Parts: sequence; C-alpha cells; structure tokens
Amino acid sequence: MKTEKSILLLTSLSLLAFAIFTSYNTPPVDRSFKTEHQIEIENYKRETAHKISTDKRRIKELTSRCEIEKSEGRRADEEKLTALNKKFNEMLTVLNKYEANEWEEWQLFKEGFDRDLNNQHESLIKLIVKTSNSRNENNSIQSSVKP
Repeated sequence: MKTEKSILLLTSLSLLAFAIFTSYNTPPVDRSFKTEHQIEIENYKRETAHKISTDKRRIKELTSRCEIEKSEGRRADEEKLTALNKKFNEMLTVLNKYEANEWEEWQLFKEGFDRDLNNQHESLIKLIVKTSNSRNENNSIQSSVKP
C-alpha cells in the first residue's frame, strides 16, 4: 500500500511537471510591439485628423468666398468644394474606424490613405490657386466683403 501511494504521488508530480514545462514552451506575447504599434497608429490618426481639419477650414473659407462672389464659375467651384468636404469627412470616418491587426496590414493601409489624402489636398490647393486669381491684392476674404 505504501508503494501504491508513492507511485500515485510520483505519477501526480510527473503530470504536474509535464503540464508546467509544456506551458513554458509557448512563445510569449510581445506586448511592447503591440503598444508601440498602437501608439504609432494613434499618433498617425491624430496628425492626419489635424491635416484634414486644416483642409476643411480652407474649404469653409473658399465656400464663403464663393458665396460672396456669385457667378457661373463659382458654382462649379462650390460643387468641387462640397465634394472635397464630403471626401474628407469619409476619409476621417474610415481612419477613425480602422483597427489594424498586423503591422504589414497597417503599413499598406497607411500608404494608401496617405496617397488619397495627398490627392485630395492637391485638389484643394489647385482650387485655392484658381480662385486666388480673383481675390484682392492682400489675398483676404474679409476685404472682399462689403460693409
């Protein structure tokens, strides 16, 4: 009976040791990578939201200028501004909803998003340059408003 208890104890200890050693064979999760990855995504989102906010402010400025200077050409500009504003809103929504699972996936998303954002920004700058030809010498909207 004493040998049966010792065999049972030895078997239990062996199974316990086996369970402990096999659990250590799983690779540890790299928490620092996830943290750095999440920080990089949050920083990018914040910086991009600021860029979009700046461009949306420019759109509001141009829209008010178009309202002041009503003409046929300005209607087309207003439609372009409305489309640009809508696109910036959509891009901001996509960016805020985005959750990357892997670093490579994030990099691909970021490259495509940057390309689209730059294209929209360039369209806005071209529209600003086009409309600036009809502005006053000091280039201010306020001076266009008649008191």
